[in-house]
Amino acid sequence: MKIITENAVYVQKNDIAYLTHTDLPIPASIFTKVFGNDIAIIDDSNRYEFEKFEDAREINFFKKLDWIVDYNLVKDLSDDEIIKMGQSVAQLKNQIAQKFNSMSEGEREKHLDMVTQCELLDFKIYSLRDILWYKQGHLKMTLPVSFDNQEEFVRRNEKGKQKLIRKIFPFRKN
Repeated sequence: MKIITENAVYVQKNDIAYLTHTDLPIPASIFTKVFGNDIAIIDDSNRYEFEKFEDAREINFFKKLDWIVDYNLVKDLSDDEIIKMGQSVAQLKNQIAQKFNSMSEGEREKHLDMVTQCELLDFKIYSLRDILWYKQGHLKMTLPVSFDNQEEFVRRNEKGKQKLIRKIFPFRKN
């Protein structure tokens, strides 16, 4: 997940770790900031921690990565809306996979970027799942200090459920 502000972008270590396993070119400043000269271990104990990037080139780089879920786009969504978003991403992935699978062997070799696209969309689906679990209180993570805390995020989720229930079962006034 990423959180974009006017002067910075906050990116979870989980996303940065996945980024290093892709063939995408990573600006050296990002790699150096996260990993430096030391061995950096990203595991279950720190994968949901955020790294702050303030350089304009770094911010623009992360803005362009649409496979990293933008917190500002999902923070006000209900559970059902996040699930629908995940389903849309899965449909897009399936369309790309079907197109790739229908190609001849020679054509596939020319379009290996489609495999990468599918892998990135898979990662986005898992990220949406993590956000949903976070909203539901099943997954613990700490948002950067200047952003909503988990309690408010969960409270928004509860309001979304209440709105859905009211749509399904409208109260009558006599």
